[in-house]
Amino acid sequence: MSSLAIPDREYFLDIKRILFDEILSKNKINEFNNIRRSIYGNEKILSLLSRNNIRPGQISSGVSDRKAYKGYINQIISDFSKDKFYREYFPSRGNPEARTALSIYESYKLSTSISYSPEDFCLTEGSTGAITMIFEYFKKNYPDKEILIQSPNYYLYKFAARYYGLNLKELTPTLDNRNPFFISVNSLIFNASKDTKLIILTNPANPSGEIFTKEALRKLFLFAKRRNILILVDELFAELVFQPQEYVYSDQVASELQAMSNLVIVKGFSKSKNLVGLRIGYLYSKNQELIEGIALISQQRSSFSVGSNFTGLICLDAFIQSVRWLSLYQKNNDYKRLIKKVYRDFTPVQSITEKTYVNLTCEYEAYQKYFASLMKFYSERFDDSLTFLVKDISAKFPKISAFNTMVKIRNLEGVNSFDFMINCFFTTGLKTEIGPCFGFDQKTWDDTLGFWLRITFAQNKETFIGGLKKFVDFKKIYLGNRKKFLDSGLSF
Repeated sequence: MSSLAIPDREYFLDIKRILFDEILSKNKINEFNNIRRSIYGNEKILSLLSRNNIRPGQISSGVSDRKAYKGYINQIISDFSKDKFYREYFPSRGNPEARTALSIYESYKLSTSISYSPEDFCLTEGSTGAITMIFEYFKKNYPDKEILIQSPNYYLYKFAARYYGLNLKELTPTLDNRNPFFISVNSLIFNASKDTKLIILTNPANPSGEIFTKEALRKLFLFAKRRNILILVDELFAELVFQPQEYVYSDQVASELQAMSNLVIVKGFSKSKNLVGLRIGYLYSKNQELIEGIALISQQRSSFSVGSNFTGLICLDAFIQSVRWLSLYQKNNDYKRLIKKVYRDFTPVQSITEKTYVNLTCEYEAYQKYFASLMKFYSERFDDSLTFLVKDISAKFPKISAFNTMVKIRNLEGVNSFDFMINCFFTTGLKTEIGPCFGFDQKTWDDTLGFWLRITFAQNKETFIGGLKKFVDFKKIYLGNRKKFLDSGLSF
């Protein structure tokens, strides 16, 4: 039995006045995601919720409840206490030592005839900074060309394209309730035109968690090489795949096909390291024209990456991930021997060579325990979400990568998804991210794709299950009493 109560008419009238008189009338960009954020952060609405004993919560936060690895926090504290890094200016591409460590780590994936250099890397303000600099580069160099992206996808791509005045073409997914998928290389190739200059992949996909196969990536890179198209691969969630041996890194494929100049990769520390606020990101490519253009943009912005302040952390993580990668993909279980090998390879990196072999071994072992616990936590929350929502889901994605997934909710056909989302917040305090947050217009979702909910299964169990329960309870009372809720008459 639901414990939710429907707020009274006066409450909804107050909400409606704020929505129309303040939020909608003062917003220059009346777009679904922008209005959603404005509603969730409006102080008057939050005050109304508080007076009605409604506490905000979320099941689509995009932020983990899990803490960062303690060894990384200790590294930051140690470097700051020794006045390292933060008191210096660095080149526009970022601290050379950090870029050297990253180049060594990322080179392990490539064939012996190819390797990255520090000059192939730029540190950025999170992966967001990397994406916006690439878009700014395209605005300057290819203002009339086309960008292809499969939606739903990370909303920043659409925002950035609009901001820079770029031609972004969203591709509608093919959805089968029994076996849904949002990603398709064949669709990207089929829809590419003579004006297509950039194709965007998120791998693993956000919000669905899908990954691209090696066969699909080969097909796309052969096409891109033939047509001189750049592929941007967003690998923010790449370390969070439940079966990591199944994940195929894009530069492995591109290097085999001599298509490295057709690739730029974006990464960050927000999701896999749970270090959202530090804004550590980086991009890298063997396309020197692109990298030099990005470096110039960084210099002109005069916003030298804050990641340089955390060079010790970046170097330590690059070392640990190098050992992990060699152990996983070369199937070498003798990690102590691998630590010695990687230690030799990291000779140019002072932040590593100043540590002892024993210290690095202990650090690696501690990280492995931390990461195993982290992935177990995410796995359990994923299972919890599907178990709790089993009667409310008509389509779902398989358990491939951690952090986010997307599910299609039953019995919401014909429902205005904007009204459902805001009434859910006004009644339960629950913040949700639904289909229109990730691309297309609301009509495409409501009329064609259906009601899809992104779930961030990175919260502690009590909070997470509590949020899912609020969602299910609200759905029941909303469908049975729609006339008692706010009818905005809006669609974005």
